[in-house]
Amino acid sequence: MNDACFRKIQTLRLLPKAPARKSVSTLLEELSGRGFVIDRRSLQRDLKSLANLFPIENDGNKDIPGWYWRRDAQKLELPEMEPTVALSFQMVKTHLKKFMPPSVLSELSPYFSNADKLLGNLKQNELSSWSDKVATINRSQPLIAPKIENEILSVIYLALLSETQIKTHYQPKLEEPRDYTINPLGIVIVDQVIYLVGTLWKYQDVRQFALHRFIKAENTQTSNIQTSSFSLKDYIDGGQFHFPIEDSNKKMVLKIRTNKWIANHLEEVKLSENQSILKLDDEIYEVTASVDNTQQLRWWLNGFGADIEVLEPTFLRQEFINASQALSKLYSINQKE
Repeated sequence: MNDACFRKIQTLRLLPKAPARKSVSTLLEELSGRGFVIDRRSLQRDLKSLANLFPIENDGNKDIPGWYWRRDAQKLELPEMEPTVALSFQMVKTHLKKFMPPSVLSELSPYFSNADKLLGNLKQNELSSWSDKVATINRSQPLIAPKIENEILSVIYLALLSETQIKTHYQPKLEEPRDYTINPLGIVIVDQVIYLVGTLWKYQDVRQFALHRFIKAENTQTSNIQTSSFSLKDYIDGGQFHFPIEDSNKKMVLKIRTNKWIANHLEEVKLSENQSILKLDDEIYEVTASVDNTQQLRWWLNGFGADIEVLEPTFLRQEFINASQALSKLYSINQKE
């Protein structure tokens, strides 16, 4: 099916049934929104040619004629997938595949294929190349995602969907494998690792389980033990995936001294809503912000090396002093060797 033919089919889909009307201007705008490149005169020609084949007409208004299906028009079955729908399926396959239960992905597979085929054939449609014009990247060190057994993935996603327990044999990090009964609460993808968030047996404390560490997983018919007022969003917003430092205050006021480049960077992407930046001279700035006391924060600060000096809080400054002394000792020893 060529672009012009498919465009005419979509034009028919956009037409309302009498007494509703749509002007040429409205149709032109809607077709453009679906990625079709067409001018007003060409659309008018399309409508006139379609009126010779289908029970559509305009109301004869000389100023702004409105087009519609006649009242006596029989229902016409037209292709269901529009370019906008095809693009949506293509973007889901590219960016959201990890979030979809395998059973759902299996059912969507024909739609993914049809979407790729449809957009691939519509060479003159602007939406056909949209997926080549957008991308997401992560500025952390690229890592290869660990492998997850498809069978285990299916079991876990099914349990999450049905809100039932799973019996598992799980390998905790740097420990011996153990048997667990898990109440699944949510799935979170952090960089290249997929985590199951859940509770164990009848306990209420929420824990995280990396999917690639599951050795075995079995679905049960037992309903989850309910966790009072759990919200996955609140759990994430609380910094649980940023490795919070439990033996200190969760929130703290961070004050750092840095250069012009990093200060400018933090003006664009703030550490917090109450962040402030004080210019000391042309090259030195002080940044103050309320942040979570996490290991993630420490990794971020370490990434800037000597370009950031931690001023406050005192305990965090002391941590960096200790770390810098340890690095100095380590590298001075290596140099002697």
